[in-house]
Amino acid sequence: MNKDQYLEYVDHFNNKRYDAVTSYFAPDVTVEYYTNWANPETPARTLRGPQAFIDSYKLLHEHCREILELRDFLVDGDLMAVELYTEFHCFKDHPTFSFRPLKEGDVIIMTNWVIYTLEG
Repeated sequence: MNKDQYLEYVDHFNNKRYDAVTSYFAPDVTVEYYTNWANPETPARTLRGPQAFIDSYKLLHEHCREILELRDFLVDGDLMAVELYTEFHCFKDHPTFSFRPLKEGDVIIMTNWVIYTLEG
C-alpha cells in the first residue's frame, strides 16, 4: 500500500463507505485497540472480521461524526505505521464511547498511531 492508496482508504472511512473500507482487510482481520484510558483495568478491545469492524463503527457513527486526517505515513516491508489526527464530534449522547461516556456537543481531538501488518 502506498500513501495515495491509504488516502483513498481514509476518504472511504470519512464518508462512511464501510464496505469500501473493509475491502482493504483480509477476511480474518483482527483489529486491536489500546486499553481504556479512563479505566486501565479494562482489557483492550478486539474486533475480529470485517463485519465486526463495520458494526462497531456504525454504532459509533450513530452518535459521533468522526474525521480522520493523515499525518505521517511509513511503510517497511509488511509493516505500515500511520499517524492520524482524529476528531470526534458528538451529536447524540454516547455512554459507551471507547474511553469515557460522551454527551451531545462534546468534541474530542486526538492523535492516534496505527500499526498495520500488510499481506499481499
